[in-house]
Amino acid sequence: MHQLYDGLHDIVLKLLKITDTREHVLTFLAEFIEKNAGRSQMQVDPLKCASSGTFISLSAVMLKLCEPFLDASFSKRDKIDASYVLQKSRIDFSGLTAIHATSEEVAKWVDKENYARAEGFRQAQLQMEQEERRRLQSEQGDACSSGQNSAATSATSMNPLQAKYSFICECFFLTARVLNLGLLKALSDFKLVMQDFSRQREALTAMQAMRGSGAPPQLEQSIKEVEAIIEKLSQARHCYEAQVLKDVELLQQGLQYYRLMIVWLVSLVGGFQMPLPVDCPMVFASMPEHFIEDAMELLLFASRIPRALDGVILDEFMSFIVMFMGSPLHVKNPYLRAKMVEVLNAWMPQKSLYSPSLGSAMSSLFEGHQLALQYLVPNLLKLYVDIEFTGSHTQFYDKFNIRHNISELLEYLWAVPSHRNAWKMVAVKEEKGFYLRFLNLLINDSIFLLDESLKLIPELKEMELEMSNASEWETRPAQERQDRTRIFRQQESLVRTDMILANEDVKMLQYTSAEITGPFLLPELVERIASMLNYFLLQLVGPERRALKVKDPEKYEFRPKELLTQIVEIYVNLARGDKTDSFVKAISADGRSFREELFKEAGDVLWRIGSLPENVLKEFKALGIRAKEAAAEATDTEAMLGEIPDEFLDPIQYTLMRDPVILPSSKATMDRSTIQRHLLSDQTDPFNRSLLTPEMLIPNTELKAQIEAFLASRGLKL
Repeated sequence: MHQLYDGLHDIVLKLLKITDTREHVLTFLAEFIEKNAGRSQMQVDPLKCASSGTFISLSAVMLKLCEPFLDASFSKRDKIDASYVLQKSRIDFSGLTAIHATSEEVAKWVDKENYARAEGFRQAQLQMEQEERRRLQSEQGDACSSGQNSAATSATSMNPLQAKYSFICECFFLTARVLNLGLLKALSDFKLVMQDFSRQREALTAMQAMRGSGAPPQLEQSIKEVEAIIEKLSQARHCYEAQVLKDVELLQQGLQYYRLMIVWLVSLVGGFQMPLPVDCPMVFASMPEHFIEDAMELLLFASRIPRALDGVILDEFMSFIVMFMGSPLHVKNPYLRAKMVEVLNAWMPQKSLYSPSLGSAMSSLFEGHQLALQYLVPNLLKLYVDIEFTGSHTQFYDKFNIRHNISELLEYLWAVPSHRNAWKMVAVKEEKGFYLRFLNLLINDSIFLLDESLKLIPELKEMELEMSNASEWETRPAQERQDRTRIFRQQESLVRTDMILANEDVKMLQYTSAEITGPFLLPELVERIASMLNYFLLQLVGPERRALKVKDPEKYEFRPKELLTQIVEIYVNLARGDKTDSFVKAISADGRSFREELFKEAGDVLWRIGSLPENVLKEFKALGIRAKEAAAEATDTEAMLGEIPDEFLDPIQYTLMRDPVILPSSKATMDRSTIQRHLLSDQTDPFNRSLLTPEMLIPNTELKAQIEAFLASRGLKL
């Protein structure tokens, strides 16, 4: 293929060197791009757009034209003028989604008009950006941020009257569009082909399993049709592999181009330095989003192809990812920031297909990169929180897949001492900020995923028994067998996926609680973690545990002994850090799941299998005894209190308030721990849905004094 690419490049280059034809060639390329803009759509009309082969060839030619200014230091990058994108030059970029700005914002900024920011963001996005802005402004002085921001803006000041651009500038932006419609579109199409190929193979397997007595008469014809589809998809797969995926030289040329793209984009915000300016420079915000997305997609594909990253410089890519993946103020699209994490996940040394030398280089990239050492863990934790709301109708399920990538990275980084130290620092600094929200979401995910899995396992067990009775199973109609088998496979897949994610979450709670206990023991979180642990202890060693016994639990990633071990370790870790007995009291206050005898039962099970040291098991059993004593004390206290006046009760929990606060909008009074627990998931007043943050709560000192007097009258203290 490269003989073809070289020949085409030579022809185009000769035409560009001739003064009389250069303008015509550039105009032709621009018009060719504009006429084929439809290639960016999911479904491409072959009668209206050029073929993938044509655009891949053009991608190769454009990359060769870029070679003279893709030197290691990018010495000619100052020739790239952002106004080429913002002024309607040869190509109209205005219809493309920008990195952060809306099309109206871009238009008004370019025209130098005053305007108010567009009111197009979702409420959750607005809240997230406001929080991020407050956090960043607390870290850097206003003078510093404004100075940095103005420096970034002045360094890339626009020249809207400029009518002529250098060839380097034109070639750079034309190549960006060609790659988007060519090489990157081909990679996207290949991904869809492989997904369809996998689905059809699964469908074929299900149909073949239906053969035999009672099979519908049209079954064989359906099998032939699916086999024909698979053959076509297989041919398409081999074509993509031959022209793109096995062309390491083309992929590496693309990576060198996107390295320049990344370096140039970072120059628009002031260079490779942190923290980023609080206010995103409009010149950066206005650039097409696909400039970043294409770079990440190519990195992701190349990371999964042996030898594709050999010799490729990745430091700038790492810096870019670390800087922007945790900043919704600069990259608005949460899925794009999640794509950055996917790239990092593919780079993890233990998961890579790399040679030993490149694997070592990857380790150095994570463990020796200065920006990464300081900001990688904090920004991963931030993105874990941010991804709760994406604006998509599939956001509930998307967040689990994204957090899976984040969790794998965090587990790897926890084993690196410098990253572990950064984690501990952010846990202290953000103990009541985003780190607390991170833990709340981690606990929420653990509860949902484990609960869903443990509810489905008994159903799978029942279906296993049905299908194992061959004589009875074969008497059922073929359609019924097909439907039951399909449901069984779906539930198998769902349980396996949920258990993989749940195992990661519980493991993270286990290893972090061994060294970071403070945030878990805060009033707004301690009851949540205690009730979670109690509930799953009940499921694993309680009277219903036999329902969880299946033929091959490993097939579902269900390892009950390992799970029980981790849960017991979390109990003990938190108990060791509990200096005020808040955790013990929270365990005992859980009337739904707390059973003192379960602590002894679990301890005996783990002693028999030898999964934990004897001293840990003794501490765990002692914790159960302490919790039982705390429950008895709470019962005595409740009897001493007698009837509590309604105004002293929290309106949500109906428990005696210890630290009453007034909600400024609704004027309702709640216990601080109750409302702060609510605010971890939803920063609104529960009575009227207006914006509410912990800082806005007003202590109700008068009511607190009345509660203290009430307790004193009964010989108790607050």
